[in-house]
Amino acid sequence: MSDKGRFSRALPRAMLIVDAYNVLHVTGVLPPELSGLEAPDLADLIAASRWARHQAIVMCDGTRPKEMRAMERGTVRVAYAGGGVSADAAIERLVNESSHPRHITVVSNDRAVQRSARRRSARVLGADEFLRQLATDAARAPRSKRSLPRRDPGPLTPQQVEAWLKYFGIDPTE
Repeated sequence: MSDKGRFSRALPRAMLIVDAYNVLHVTGVLPPELSGLEAPDLADLIAASRWARHQAIVMCDGTRPKEMRAMERGTVRVAYAGGGVSADAAIERLVNESSHPRHITVVSNDRAVQRSARRRSARVLGADEFLRQLATDAARAPRSKRSLPRRDPGPLTPQQVEAWLKYFGIDPTE
């Protein structure tokens, strides 16, 4: 079943919906050891935070890259809005279709998404405030759970190699 179809039915009572782009592009809030997050890292942080008991969706724009597997961490799921659909539109649709919008917390800095959520009586958190909560929870976690497992990013693409060579002024023919 596609992500789009899985999320169109009624949502559970306690739900967190996170606009991945908004949260992942906030700077200066997280401590250095937690900076540079990607959607799966964000899901890990949420799963180890005060939000762990909520059903949570980290909503990303577009479709899931073919090389990326569907991802769930406990009650936290990374989802994709679908081809030609923005995460903002998917979040608004989820809130509008919910039979319990008062039990939803939407994390987004997008004013239209915030207005739409508030219109349905959903709670709204800004991305900065949400990241501060996650950072506080991570700092309080036992030492063994403080740092996120870092995934091997794999080999560089030819374009990345070319960009680094150019950046450092290296001529690959020499």
